[in-house]
Amino acid sequence: MTVRIAQISDLHFGRTAAAIAENLLADLRDLDATLVAVCGDLTQRAKDTEFQAARAFLGRLPAPALVVPGNHDLPVWPIWTRIARPWHPWRRQFGANPADVTTHSGDGLTAVGLNTARRSSLHVDWSRGRVNDRQVAAALRVFEESPRGDLRVLVAHHPFLLEPRAGGHGLVGRSDLALRQLHQRADLLLGGHLHLAYSGVADGLVVAQSGTTLSNRLRGEPNSYNLIEADGDQLTVETRQWNGDRFDTYERSTYARHDLDWSRTP
Repeated sequence: MTVRIAQISDLHFGRTAAAIAENLLADLRDLDATLVAVCGDLTQRAKDTEFQAARAFLGRLPAPALVVPGNHDLPVWPIWTRIARPWHPWRRQFGANPADVTTHSGDGLTAVGLNTARRSSLHVDWSRGRVNDRQVAAALRVFEESPRGDLRVLVAHHPFLLEPRAGGHGLVGRSDLALRQLHQRADLLLGGHLHLAYSGVADGLVVAQSGTTLSNRLRGEPNSYNLIEADGDQLTVETRQWNGDRFDTYERSTYARHDLDWSRTP
């Protein structure tokens, strides 16, 4: 059974190009995706109007969606709101606590969404994010109970794998511990945050990073999203990039699983 995941991220409603959004929806309608994984930063400033626009967009997706928040989905000002009620704007619009683990299963796929955004941090960069033991343990319980042969996917906002072009950005906090626990117990890890599209392998897991799909906050490359297809022990990550008129294939990487570990193939 082929599993097809459309991975979008960093929508940043408030800084979104409407024409790109309409073209993305048309592209997604043609894909017959099993799941749309939305890897956070739905808004620019966590304003009610931005959340409303994001919710309307998500309601038009042609496949089930698993949505996690990003650091931009936390209010910045007033600071007391960020500290005392960080997810109040999110709950007003979506009616759910993003601190909870989000899951999706069916059609050969088990996916778990984790909230890696934090209201504050000991790190000077509060946007960096963090994953904790409780979240990883909850994800592992879901994977352990999933049907044998399911593709096991973790969806987050912050990166678990960096490329040199990511510059001064860091990995999500405690990524090394999380990867060790997920080793041979998950297959695919999806993230965003950097507005850069790439994929690779970390501790035997395929890691796919989506660029910013809709916003004009570009970092040296056009808007993009990933189309991921998995069939048994084979997996492909295709980056579809905006060319000014439509989304088109820019890059494709293939991976193979052997003894529960994934590796890139030529």
